[in-house]
Amino acid sequence: MRKFLLATAALVLGVGSTNALMIAIRPAPQRAITAEAVVVGKVTAIEKDTVEAVPPFPGAKEKVTYRVAVVKIESTLAGADNLTHIKIGTQPPQPAPVPAPPGGPGVRPIRPIRPGFQAPELKEGQEMLFFLTKHPSADFYIIPNMSLPVDIKTDAGKKELEAVKKVTEVLTDPMKALKSDKADTRLLAATTMVTKYRSYPDFGGEVEQAAIAADESKLILKALVEADWSNKVRPAPGADVFANPINAFYQLGLSEQDGWAQPAFPRPQPGQPPVDFNALTKEAFVKWLDGPGKDYRIKKLVPKK
Repeated sequence: MRKFLLATAALVLGVGSTNALMIAIRPAPQRAITAEAVVVGKVTAIEKDTVEAVPPFPGAKEKVTYRVAVVKIESTLAGADNLTHIKIGTQPPQPAPVPAPPGGPGVRPIRPIRPGFQAPELKEGQEMLFFLTKHPSADFYIIPNMSLPVDIKTDAGKKELEAVKKVTEVLTDPMKALKSDKADTRLLAATTMVTKYRSYPDFGGEVEQAAIAADESKLILKALVEADWSNKVRPAPGADVFANPINAFYQLGLSEQDGWAQPAFPRPQPGQPPVDFNALTKEAFVKWLDGPGKDYRIKKLVPKK
């Protein structure tokens, strides 16, 4: 698991020629998978009075200011059933830090640190795709920092909306998708549900593991086994970025406690075809499912009580 987390960090952190540090925003489908509510809506009002509330992070005690926007829901994709409007609280943008004065001749001034991701300042008239989480104590939803909304009026935004609809359709009825007669649909369903079950809470906190239903677990594992794991497979753009069985396999976090042992890979030899590590991993996974893993049930991460 440690190697997987380090690899994930390496993917989301990058150094550019002009920016000191950049963090990649999660793809829209992943934002939808981890959100409590996914809606398309239009900001119809900004409430005059701000609200003081404790941030949603574990251990937070000091209240911060939220500005509340009222959004008319045009389409509910997940988690906001029977609502016509929804309130979204965002923290007003912080003023940019003042650069430190030069330290004298020949001393280079210190470049100010770029602020981290913040939820955008919502304005009346905006029409967007929102990925939301209910504030634990206040009467509004909030936008996780890595789940920024999508402007659906742009061509790129329209494509992201269509990709999100594919995964929210799975989330609405996972068993139906897992039983589809189309292999691609079953794989998308399996990888979507693995991502949902194995994702940590957006705002942190301790977690524990709980086994999911046996019948759903078997269908997810079956869809992964049926898929092509070879090195030549690359995730397609959009929603299919999650339809990658090798990524889903590593998200499972199998360990010795599950009877899993990482296969020994042969050393690549000069003049020989490259070793297909993915195919060898799949072969070991299939054998494990027929043996020590025959009664294995996927475990989901849940907040620790």
